[in-house]
Amino acid sequence: MTADGFLGQKQRHPFALAAAVGINLAAVTALLLAKSGYVKPIEGILIGENIPIVEPPPPNPPEAQPEARQPRNPVHVPAPKVPAKPIPGEPPITGSDETVPGTGDGGGVVIQPRVEPTPTPTPAPVLTEAMPLPSAARDFQPPYPPQLLRTGVEGKAVVRVLIGLDGRVKQVAVISADDPLFADATERQALRRWRFRPATRDGVAVETWKQLTVRFEIR
Repeated sequence: MTADGFLGQKQRHPFALAAAVGINLAAVTALLLAKSGYVKPIEGILIGENIPIVEPPPPNPPEAQPEARQPRNPVHVPAPKVPAKPIPGEPPITGSDETVPGTGDGGGVVIQPRVEPTPTPTPAPVLTEAMPLPSAARDFQPPYPPQLLRTGVEGKAVVRVLIGLDGRVKQVAVISADDPLFADATERQALRRWRFRPATRDGVAVETWKQLTVRFEIR
């Protein structure tokens, strides 16, 4: 080969030649180190923030439940009695209660009230008073006692008479008199001549007492 041919190739840069030699040298060194068992550790840097780690609190232990105690001898309590509500328009409920088997909750009983009829009020009796008969009106004035008539004495007598079922006077009771002669004359006249329409009770004749006043006047 001529010198021109050798020089004809492009001449390499001296830095490129140095780099190639360095690479080959590094490769040989690494191979030797690998055979000898030495490996250089790779150091790294961990970058982070200091975050505190909070552990959760332990769970609360479950509360102990009281044990249900069963009674030794169970006692059956009947359901309370509930009074029945009155129905509008119906008579009030009175009297004792009757107990019949019930089907309500609690195994109680249903109270069936006893309804008693309301007593009908008795109407007041109709009374009529004894009255003098108009036909016997002139016979009610007794004769004037002669002694008192001569002396000009006037007065009155108050009597109560028991009138029988036939309208006649059965008894005479003197209440007061201005003179005893006035009382005697009135009593005799009542027993002999006085006549009444008898008193009645619900249309039935009854005996009754009646008070009358007899006046003795000179005309």
